Amino acid sequence: MDKPQKTISEHLLDVIKNQGKNAVGITSSPSNTLDITIDITEESKTERTLGQMAYAVLEEDGENILVIGQIIEIQTKNRWHEDPSFKGVIKRHGRLPHLSGTADNRIATISVQACYNLGKSAPESYILGTSPSTGERIQKMNNEVMVALMKNHEKHITYMGKVYGTDVDLPFWFKHFDKTTGDELGAGDSYHIGVFGKTGSGKTVTAAFMLLGYAKNKNNLSILVLDPQRQFYLDNDCLPEKEKLKDNIQKMGLNYEKYSILDDVCLPNNLYELFVELLANNGFIKKTFGPIYTEDKFESAKSAIIDYLLGRARHPGFTLNNFVKTGGGKVSSKEFLKEMLISFSKAEEDKEKYSKFVMNMYSPKDRRDALVQQILSVIENFELEIDVIDKWESALKLFSLKKEDGNNKIEVNQIVKKIVDENGNFIILDLSQRDGDIESENLQALFVKIIEERIVNAGAKKYSKGEKANCLIVMDEAHRFISKESPDERIKELTKEIIGSVRTTRKYGIGYMFITQTIESLDDEILQQMRIFAFGYGLTSGSELRKVSELVNNDSAIQLYKSFIDPSSNRKFPFMFFGPVSPLSFTGSPLFLEVYTDPAKFK
Repeated sequence: MDKPQKTISEHLLDVIKNQGKNAVGITSSPSNTLDITIDITEESKTERTLGQMAYAVLEEDGENILVIGQIIEIQTKNRWHEDPSFKGVIKRHGRLPHLSGTADNRIATISVQACYNLGKSAPESYILGTSPSTGERIQKMNNEVMVALMKNHEKHITYMGKVYGTDVDLPFWFKHFDKTTGDELGAGDSYHIGVFGKTGSGKTVTAAFMLLGYAKNKNNLSILVLDPQRQFYLDNDCLPEKEKLKDNIQKMGLNYEKYSILDDVCLPNNLYELFVELLANNGFIKKTFGPIYTEDKFESAKSAIIDYLLGRARHPGFTLNNFVKTGGGKVSSKEFLKEMLISFSKAEEDKEKYSKFVMNMYSPKDRRDALVQQILSVIENFELEIDVIDKWESALKLFSLKKEDGNNKIEVNQIVKKIVDENGNFIILDLSQRDGDIESENLQALFVKIIEERIVNAGAKKYSKGEKANCLIVMDEAHRFISKESPDERIKELTKEIIGSVRTTRKYGIGYMFITQTIESLDDEILQQMRIFAFGYGLTSGSELRKVSELVNNDSAIQLYKSFIDPSSNRKFPFMFFGPVSPLSFTGSPLFLEVYTDPAKFK
């Protein structure tokens, strides 16, 4: 008769029993259900212990309970060295014979990260109901035990690094935002994510590995990367060892596409405000209307052009890629510009000496006269005003349905459809500036606002039908266009928009990932909505560390985070993860990780 096959829990217990009896420590006092104090054993006192993941099998309610945690603090205590009467001896002789070193006690603190009930056929999540007894053996985690523990989750987990300071692979899971289907694990809700770290901390590589983890959900999730610096678009150093993100995304079966918003995307043809913002930033307004010395006059000029365009838009068929004349028929972009300039230069019939556009820009008569003369000069020498025409047409090109090579552009609504209504798409949108032609984080904010608004609206429509958008929007260098303190009104507007979105889009199945150099750059309301945090090296200035401390609320974990070594000195990239990002993180304690420097180890 065949022996019954062992359950996953039974196999795990066998693996643990075969690890030998060498313990890193023994449970001590005081301990509670979240922080366990251990006395380091004599055999382990000279071994590296800080950052190690450790485990113990305890008994509770007649069941075997596997408790797992990370050693986040170590102290050396020697009561003879603490005795004031021996301080003078130490000062004169440097050591206490037979007491210094020999009488040392090393005490460590384990932050409990996960507990599993091994009384079931498969390890089941568990929360300790009482503090552990003293004298229980604590052993170091290794890959053999970890693999046995994760047997029930092996289809769902991702390995992107090692437990800090060890060779133990640390399991993560990156769940899509709907219900579990097949081998793709669903969270049932969207998560907002923050990846933080100074330049050189490895935050881009870490974020790229996380995106590869989310890309495993190809049947349920689509991903959009908004890229203001072109690092993702050019695929430069997103992964170590010159490995290409594109190749890895495609290996996972996702459709990979990338577009430049200045060259490949047709912006919505009724966004007159955006068009005028482009004209303002590329120098058209100053070049066409002469010197403008104050900000309010500059804004008045922008408003005048918007008023003119809105007037033209009252006639059927007119858009920013279809220039229909008032009386019917089409004109070229050059003729369209000339018509606008003539309208600006002409006086209102039987009313005023100046057009309403000029009157709205200036009050003093001499300034109005000078402006009219400037416009007339441009009209009279129109064919020679190459710079003015080029700036006008470069802005209009963004609304054209065709690229310069004659191929069709992709429309914003098509991108939104791929992200919200279809699964398995990975799209990178390049928002970068171009050779001084159109420059401004203000414009990047406007581009983001256009995309983000349409995705949220599409998500709301799906939600009203009982469906979820199930998409992740990634904002690289988020501090560039999300800031409540920015002097730029456009960036302030976008910040308000994003704050509103992160509050409401979780139920739509829309998650955000913010990648940024400083945690202070993101508004507190955005941080409060985040569920997953990844903190890389360098967030140790007073205000930033206080913010991290408020979020993590674990003094010993913060001390371990502060001990991170600058990656430039050893090419290791440590991160502190906080939130529901791993089967080992459900108690709320942070996980400490060293990200792989060899992408071949990612799995």
